[in-house]
Amino acid sequence: MQEEQQNTISQMVEDVCAGRMPRRRLIKTLTTMGISAAGVGAIVAAVSSPSVSTRAGHVHAHENTAKHIELHNQHIMHQSNGNIGALQTDYAETAVVEDSLHREAFVGRDAIIAREEMIMAATSDASITVTNRLAHGNIVVAEWVATGRHTGDLPGLPASGRSFTIPGVTVVIREQGKIVRETLYFDVAELHHQLGHAR
Repeated sequence: MQEEQQNTISQMVEDVCAGRMPRRRLIKTLTTMGISAAGVGAIVAAVSSPSVSTRAGHVHAHENTAKHIELHNQHIMHQSNGNIGALQTDYAETAVVEDSLHREAFVGRDAIIAREEMIMAATSDASITVTNRLAHGNIVVAEWVATGRHTGDLPGLPASGRSFTIPGVTVVIREQGKIVRETLYFDVAELHHQLGHAR
């Protein structure tokens, strides 16, 4: 996987949103990178969400890919178990998380952990299954399927009690073992539809 492609997934999404890049080229590039049709679909669906121009993290191709995959496995386990203490130590103090559900980025560990706590409070029987993962140096691109029951409020989504199954893609960049940037792409309109809140 080419370093330039990995480092610019967020930039390509922003370029499509700004009309500087055709969607077809985005789809072709993501497919060439090894992202599945479902993962490409999740990213393309997220293109309709407002993009965030915040930048954090750089790709370091020389880093140990296996180490970053192991760290990502631990991160997913901490999320699945609701281990907030472990998640706090996983993010750098100045980390940035972009989530398709929110217009603004979450900047800083405190804001990111508050987001995690909100998600955990709003879902029960939650599960994240990684279906495909690509790594290059200190960057990991993970395709996943999230399932659960919507039992608490989320922004613009009052608790519905409904079950959901949403595929998505997360791009994670780590520096010195800590997450400095995490971007989540998924189809927000599909989530609203499954929870009975059509947009």
